Amino acid sequence: MSDTDSQKPTLPNLVFQAEALLERQRFGQARRVLAQGLKEFPDSADLQYLGAFVDYSEDRLDDARRAIGAVLLHAPQHFGARSLSAHLHESAGELQQAEATWIDLLREYPENPSCYAAYAELMLKTLHVDKARRLAQEGMRHSPDHDGCLYVASLADVIQGSGRDKVNPYLQKLLQEHPERARTLIALVVALDDRGESRSALRVAQQLLRTRPDSEPLARLVRQLKMRTHWSLLPLYPMQRWGWGGAAILTVIGLIGIRIADSQLPASVAAVITLVWVGYAVYSWVWPGILRKLLKVG
Repeated sequence: MSDTDSQKPTLPNLVFQAEALLERQRFGQARRVLAQGLKEFPDSADLQYLGAFVDYSEDRLDDARRAIGAVLLHAPQHFGARSLSAHLHESAGELQQAEATWIDLLREYPENPSCYAAYAELMLKTLHVDKARRLAQEGMRHSPDHDGCLYVASLADVIQGSGRDKVNPYLQKLLQEHPERARTLIALVVALDDRGESRSALRVAQQLLRTRPDSEPLARLVRQLKMRTHWSLLPLYPMQRWGWGGAAILTVIGLIGIRIADSQLPASVAAVITLVWVGYAVYSWVWPGILRKLLKVG
Protein backbone atom coordinates (compact mmCIF):
# COMPACT_ATOMS: atom_id res chain seq x y z
CA MET A 1 0.00 0.00 0.00
CA SER A 2 1.37 3.43 -0.94
CA ASP A 3 1.66 6.39 1.44
CA THR A 4 -1.00 8.21 -0.60
CA ASP A 5 -3.49 5.37 -0.13
CA SER A 6 -2.80 5.20 3.60
CA GLN A 7 -3.50 8.93 3.94
CA LYS A 8 -6.86 8.75 2.18
CA PRO A 9 -9.76 9.25 4.62
CA THR A 10 -11.96 6.22 5.15
CA LEU A 11 -15.73 6.35 4.68
CA PRO A 12 -16.46 6.01 8.44
CA ASN A 13 -14.03 8.87 9.17
CA LEU A 14 -15.66 11.12 6.58
CA VAL A 15 -19.14 10.37 7.94
CA PHE A 16 -17.91 11.06 11.48
CA GLN A 17 -16.32 14.37 10.45
CA ALA A 18 -19.44 15.52 8.62
CA GLU A 19 -21.75 14.57 11.50
CA ALA A 20 -19.52 16.40 14.00
CA LEU A 21 -19.61 19.55 11.86
CA LEU A 22 -23.38 19.31 11.43
CA GLU A 23 -23.82 18.98 15.18
CA ARG A 24 -22.00 22.30 15.56
CA GLN A 25 -24.02 23.78 12.67
CA ARG A 26 -20.92 24.37 10.54
CA PHE A 27 -22.77 23.66 7.34
CA GLY A 28 -20.23 25.14 4.92
CA GLN A 29 -17.41 23.00 6.29
CA ALA A 30 -19.66 19.94 6.36
CA ARG A 31 -20.55 20.51 2.72
CA ARG A 32 -16.83 20.61 1.78
CA VAL A 33 -16.13 17.37 3.67
CA LEU A 34 -19.10 15.70 1.99
CA ALA A 35 -18.02 16.90 -1.45
CA GLN A 36 -14.58 15.39 -0.84
CA GLY A 37 -16.12 12.17 0.43
CA LEU A 38 -18.46 11.77 -2.52
CA LYS A 39 -15.50 12.01 -4.89
CA GLU A 40 -14.00 8.99 -3.16
CA PHE A 41 -17.26 7.16 -2.38
CA PRO A 42 -19.89 8.37 -4.89
CA ASP A 43 -22.33 5.57 -4.05
CA SER A 44 -22.34 6.12 -0.28
CA ALA A 45 -25.93 6.47 0.93
CA ASP A 46 -24.67 7.89 4.25
CA LEU A 47 -22.78 10.73 2.57
CA GLN A 48 -25.65 11.45 0.18
CA TYR A 49 -28.09 11.55 3.10
CA LEU A 50 -25.86 13.96 5.03
CA GLY A 51 -25.69 16.17 1.95
CA ALA A 52 -29.49 16.27 1.88
CA PHE A 53 -29.49 17.04 5.58
CA VAL A 54 -27.24 20.06 4.96
CA ASP A 55 -29.72 21.30 2.33
CA TYR A 56 -32.59 20.81 4.80
CA SER A 57 -30.72 22.64 7.56
CA GLU A 58 -30.09 25.59 5.24
CA ASP A 59 -33.77 25.69 4.16
CA ARG A 60 -32.96 24.52 0.63
CA LEU A 61 -35.96 22.24 0.81
CA ASP A 62 -36.37 21.51 -2.90
CA ASP A 63 -32.71 20.44 -3.12
CA ALA A 64 -33.14 18.33 0.00
CA ARG A 65 -36.21 16.58 -1.47
CA ARG A 66 -34.41 15.77 -4.70
CA ALA A 67 -31.36 14.49 -2.84
CA ILE A 68 -33.32 12.38 -0.37
CA GLY A 69 -35.42 10.93 -3.20
CA ALA A 70 -32.21 9.79 -4.91
CA VAL A 71 -30.96 8.18 -1.68
CA LEU A 72 -34.21 6.31 -1.08
CA LEU A 73 -34.21 5.11 -4.68
CA HIS A 74 -31.16 2.91 -4.12
CA ALA A 75 -31.30 2.61 -0.29
CA PRO A 76 -35.04 2.52 0.55
CA GLN A 77 -34.44 1.28 4.11
CA HIS A 78 -31.91 3.97 5.07
CA PHE A 79 -33.02 5.14 8.52
CA GLY A 80 -31.67 8.69 8.30
CA ALA A 81 -33.07 9.25 4.83
CA ARG A 82 -36.51 8.00 5.85
CA SER A 83 -36.48 10.22 8.96
CA LEU A 84 -35.49 13.25 6.90
CA SER A 85 -38.17 12.36 4.36
CA ALA A 86 -40.77 12.56 7.16
CA HIS A 87 -39.51 16.01 8.19
CA LEU A 88 -39.64 17.15 4.56
CA HIS A 89 -43.23 15.91 4.22
CA GLU A 90 -44.08 17.86 7.37
CA SER A 91 -42.43 21.06 6.11
CA ALA A 92 -44.46 20.74 2.90
CA GLY A 93 -47.72 20.37 4.86
CA GLU A 94 -48.01 16.70 3.83
CA LEU A 95 -48.87 15.65 7.38
CA GLN A 96 -50.48 12.30 6.55
CA GLN A 97 -47.37 11.18 4.66
CA ALA A 98 -45.16 12.36 7.51
CA GLU A 99 -47.26 10.48 10.07
CA ALA A 100 -47.25 7.31 7.94
CA THR A 101 -43.45 7.44 7.73
CA TRP A 102 -43.04 7.81 11.51
CA ILE A 103 -45.48 4.95 12.12
CA ASP A 104 -43.51 2.69 9.74
CA LEU A 105 -40.23 3.64 11.43
CA LEU A 106 -41.64 2.95 14.90
CA ARG A 107 -42.84 -0.47 13.77
CA GLU A 108 -39.28 -1.27 12.70
CA TYR A 109 -37.51 0.60 15.52
CA PRO A 110 -39.93 0.36 18.48
CA GLU A 111 -37.28 1.42 21.00
CA ASN A 112 -35.98 4.49 19.16
CA PRO A 113 -36.74 7.59 21.29
CA SER A 114 -35.97 10.02 18.45
CA CYS A 115 -38.81 8.52 16.39
CA TYR A 116 -41.21 8.85 19.31
CA ALA A 117 -40.10 12.47 19.84
CA ALA A 118 -40.51 13.44 16.19
CA TYR A 119 -43.91 11.76 15.88
CA ALA A 120 -45.00 13.34 19.18
CA GLU A 121 -43.96 16.80 17.98
CA LEU A 122 -45.98 16.27 14.80
CA MET A 123 -49.02 15.33 16.91
CA LEU A 124 -48.48 18.40 19.07
CA LYS A 125 -48.48 20.63 15.98
CA THR A 126 -51.76 19.08 14.84
CA LEU A 127 -53.21 19.64 18.37
CA HIS A 128 -53.45 15.95 19.25
CA VAL A 129 -52.01 16.82 22.65
CA ASP A 130 -52.96 13.62 24.52
CA LYS A 131 -51.41 11.46 21.81
CA ALA A 132 -48.31 13.64 21.77
CA ARG A 133 -47.92 13.23 25.53
CA ARG A 134 -48.33 9.44 25.34
CA LEU A 135 -45.75 9.17 22.54
CA ALA A 136 -43.28 11.33 24.44
CA GLN A 137 -43.75 9.28 27.60
CA GLU A 138 -43.21 6.05 25.66
CA GLY A 139 -40.01 7.50 24.22
CA MET A 140 -38.82 8.42 27.72
CA ARG A 141 -39.48 4.85 28.83
CA HIS A 142 -36.63 3.87 26.49
CA SER A 143 -34.49 6.97 27.12
CA PRO A 144 -35.56 8.95 30.23
CA ASP A 145 -33.35 11.96 29.42
CA HIS A 146 -34.13 12.27 25.70
CA ASP A 147 -34.37 16.01 24.99
CA GLY A 148 -36.98 15.73 22.21
CA CYS A 149 -39.33 13.63 24.33
CA LEU A 150 -38.88 15.89 27.36
CA TYR A 151 -39.54 18.93 25.17
CA VAL A 152 -42.84 17.58 23.84
CA ALA A 153 -43.96 16.30 27.25
CA SER A 154 -43.24 19.67 28.88
CA LEU A 155 -45.18 21.57 26.19
CA ALA A 156 -48.10 19.12 26.39
CA ASP A 157 -48.27 19.77 30.15
CA VAL A 158 -48.25 23.53 29.57
CA ILE A 159 -50.93 23.37 26.86
CA GLN A 160 -53.21 21.22 29.01
CA GLY A 161 -52.63 23.48 32.01
CA SER A 162 -51.34 20.66 34.22
CA GLY A 163 -49.77 21.88 37.43
CA ARG A 164 -50.01 25.59 36.68
CA ASP A 165 -48.95 26.51 40.20
CA LYS A 166 -45.94 24.22 40.40
CA VAL A 167 -42.84 23.45 38.39
CA ASN A 168 -43.42 21.35 35.31
CA PRO A 169 -41.31 18.23 36.05
CA TYR A 170 -40.57 17.52 32.37
CA LEU A 171 -39.50 21.10 31.76
CA GLN A 172 -37.35 21.13 34.88
CA LYS A 173 -35.58 17.96 33.79
CA LEU A 174 -35.22 19.21 30.22
CA LEU A 175 -33.42 22.36 31.34
CA GLN A 176 -31.28 20.46 33.85
CA GLU A 177 -30.14 17.84 31.36
CA HIS A 178 -30.22 19.97 28.20
CA PRO A 179 -29.79 23.66 29.17
CA GLU A 180 -29.32 24.61 25.50
CA ARG A 181 -33.04 23.90 25.01
CA ALA A 182 -33.90 27.07 26.98
CA ARG A 183 -33.20 29.12 23.85
CA THR A 184 -35.66 26.98 21.88
CA LEU A 185 -38.36 27.49 24.51
CA ILE A 186 -37.81 31.25 24.66
CA ALA A 187 -38.03 31.34 20.86
CA LEU A 188 -41.31 29.41 21.16
CA VAL A 189 -42.65 32.01 23.62
CA VAL A 190 -41.81 34.81 21.19
CA ALA A 191 -43.35 32.92 18.25
CA LEU A 192 -46.58 32.25 20.18
CA ASP A 193 -46.81 35.90 21.18
CA ASP A 194 -46.22 37.03 17.59
CA ARG A 195 -49.06 34.77 16.45
CA GLY A 196 -51.41 36.42 18.95
CA GLU A 197 -51.39 33.43 21.33
CA SER A 198 -50.14 35.51 24.25
CA ARG A 199 -51.83 33.40 26.93
CA SER A 200 -50.08 30.25 25.72
CA ALA A 201 -46.84 32.22 25.56
CA LEU A 202 -47.37 33.38 29.15
CA ARG A 203 -47.92 29.81 30.40
CA VAL A 204 -44.67 28.61 28.81
CA ALA A 205 -42.77 31.65 30.13
CA GLN A 206 -44.14 31.16 33.66
CA GLN A 207 -43.03 27.53 33.67
CA LEU A 208 -39.59 28.57 32.47
CA LEU A 209 -39.38 31.17 35.24
CA ARG A 210 -40.30 28.56 37.87
CA THR A 211 -37.28 26.52 36.81
CA ARG A 212 -35.05 29.64 36.85
CA PRO A 213 -36.54 31.96 39.48
CA ASP A 214 -33.42 34.16 39.62
CA SER A 215 -33.49 35.03 35.91
CA GLU A 216 -34.32 38.73 35.54
CA PRO A 217 -34.78 38.53 31.72
CA LEU A 218 -37.35 35.75 32.18
CA ALA A 219 -39.08 37.68 34.98
CA ARG A 220 -39.26 40.74 32.72
CA LEU A 221 -40.68 38.62 29.87
CA VAL A 222 -43.38 37.21 32.18
CA ARG A 223 -44.33 40.72 33.37
CA GLN A 224 -44.62 41.91 29.77
CA LEU A 225 -46.84 38.96 28.83
CA LYS A 226 -48.96 39.43 31.97
CA MET A 227 -49.59 42.99 30.90
CA ARG A 228 -50.45 41.95 27.35
CA THR A 229 -52.96 39.37 28.59
CA HIS A 230 -54.43 41.48 31.43
CA TRP A 231 -58.23 41.44 31.39
CA SER A 232 -58.42 45.25 31.54
CA LEU A 233 -56.66 45.50 28.16
CA LEU A 234 -59.12 43.24 26.37
CA PRO A 235 -60.90 46.19 24.65
CA LEU A 236 -57.52 47.14 23.15
CA TYR A 237 -56.98 43.74 21.51
CA PRO A 238 -57.09 45.07 17.90
CA MET A 239 -54.31 47.56 18.70
CA GLN A 240 -52.24 44.96 20.55
CA ARG A 241 -52.66 42.43 17.77
CA TRP A 242 -52.24 44.67 14.72
CA GLY A 243 -50.51 47.76 16.12
CA TRP A 244 -51.02 51.07 14.34
CA GLY A 245 -53.05 49.35 11.63
CA GLY A 246 -55.57 48.18 14.23
CA ALA A 247 -55.64 51.63 15.83
CA ALA A 248 -56.30 53.28 12.45
CA ILE A 249 -59.17 50.89 11.68
CA LEU A 250 -60.76 51.50 15.11
CA THR A 251 -60.42 55.27 14.63
CA VAL A 252 -62.12 55.14 11.23
CA ILE A 253 -64.92 52.92 12.58
CA GLY A 254 -65.40 55.26 15.55
CA LEU A 255 -65.58 58.41 13.42
CA ILE A 256 -68.03 56.79 11.00
CA GLY A 257 -70.13 55.55 13.94
CA ILE A 258 -70.26 59.03 15.50
CA ARG A 259 -71.25 60.62 12.17
CA ILE A 260 -74.04 58.07 11.66
CA ALA A 261 -75.23 58.55 15.25
CA ASP A 262 -75.37 62.35 14.78
CA SER A 263 -77.49 62.02 11.66
CA GLN A 264 -79.70 59.06 12.52
CA LEU A 265 -80.20 59.04 16.32
CA PRO A 266 -81.66 61.46 18.89
CA ALA A 267 -79.15 64.06 20.10
CA SER A 268 -79.03 62.60 23.62
CA VAL A 269 -78.16 59.12 22.34
CA ALA A 270 -75.59 60.52 19.91
CA ALA A 271 -74.00 62.49 22.77
CA VAL A 272 -73.67 59.32 24.87
CA ILE A 273 -72.05 57.46 21.96
CA THR A 274 -69.62 60.35 21.41
CA LEU A 275 -68.73 60.44 25.12
CA VAL A 276 -68.16 56.64 25.13
CA TRP A 277 -65.89 56.96 22.11
CA VAL A 278 -63.91 59.82 23.67
CA GLY A 279 -63.64 57.82 26.90
CA TYR A 280 -62.35 54.83 24.98
CA ALA A 281 -59.76 57.00 23.24
CA VAL A 282 -58.56 58.45 26.57
CA TYR A 283 -58.51 54.96 28.15
CA SER A 284 -56.44 53.59 25.24
CA TRP A 285 -53.83 56.31 25.73
CA VAL A 286 -53.71 56.49 29.55
CA TRP A 287 -54.51 53.06 31.05
CA PRO A 288 -51.70 50.96 29.45
CA GLY A 289 -49.09 53.32 30.96
CA ILE A 290 -50.69 53.08 34.41
CA LEU A 291 -50.91 49.28 34.18
CA ARG A 292 -47.29 49.12 33.08
CA LYS A 293 -46.26 50.90 36.28
CA LEU A 294 -48.52 48.73 38.45
CA LEU A 295 -47.05 45.52 36.99
CA LYS A 296 -43.53 47.01 37.07
CA VAL A 297 -42.96 46.32 33.38
CA GLY A 298 -39.75 48.01 32.30
